[in-house]
Amino acid sequence: MERLKKYLDNIRTFLPGRQPEKVDEILREIESHILEKAERERGEINDTSLAIAIKEYGSPEQVAARYYEDGPIIAPHLKNYLFMYTGIIFAIHIGLHLLSLIFGENGAIFRFSNTDLLGVLSQLPVTFIFDFGLVSLVLYFVTKAGATSRLPYFTWFLKNEKVPSLAQRIATLVASIVGVAITYLGFTYGPVYFVDGQMNTLAIAALDTMKYGLFLGFGILTISSIFNFINVFNYSRIVKIASDIAGLIFLLIVVSPDYSGRIADFLGISPESTGHPLLIGILVFITLVTIVELVIETIRFWASRIVASTNT
Repeated sequence: MERLKKYLDNIRTFLPGRQPEKVDEILREIESHILEKAERERGEINDTSLAIAIKEYGSPEQVAARYYEDGPIIAPHLKNYLFMYTGIIFAIHIGLHLLSLIFGENGAIFRFSNTDLLGVLSQLPVTFIFDFGLVSLVLYFVTKAGATSRLPYFTWFLKNEKVPSLAQRIATLVASIVGVAITYLGFTYGPVYFVDGQMNTLAIAALDTMKYGLFLGFGILTISSIFNFINVFNYSRIVKIASDIAGLIFLLIVVSPDYSGRIADFLGISPESTGHPLLIGILVFITLVTIVELVIETIRFWASRIVASTNT
């Protein structure tokens, strides 16, 4: 009977948000059908006959789907998928925005028509709402189709994953702080290239590009240090997700035309150096690495929630 109780509890988690009395009535009906099925087909009610009857009756998702008439727009057990897939698309979408700014072309669904800070940040909620609505529409059709579809939730990202020890987290924080110091000294005091006692054109371009790259590294490492500090006291995937999002927003602001010129003036370098192919390559590399990390951490966060809800 313990197996039957757990089976009914699992069905309860997949049932639409109805009145508690209605849910209890549905579960009593299901329990009655299973008991009758076990006795009718096996001659008696015991653990073996119940196990067979439960298996033949269907998975909790399939059973709950039979009662979805007038239920919610998105089935309850699909809500974690909603936020997982929205997070994945949102991360990629931010990356498209960033790449479109790097290359100066419209490479995203929404283009940043304004390049000031408010214009950049105002596009992020619009992007998220678009992505959320797109995923919601897909899951709505899945729900209407019976809500029994098994969507991938990438559990392989959870395999062999270990929470870093306190010593490892402290070491990561120290390493990021050292990186902040090195990059700050790098773009503030050097590097300098000389040929026969004077800089040539190539050396100046290399210097300016490297200074700008060091400034980018300084910003990314500063953000990382802040969130690494938080992780020392309270390790969480959400902190890592927030760190990646903050990093992408930083890059969005830095590469926008309004701010890239100001940063060039601050660093005392030529504005043209911000469009150097080497710097563009560095930006693209940092962007792609950050996007991949953000997608993986988003998957890990929501996959762990889906696994937890499935096992309860």
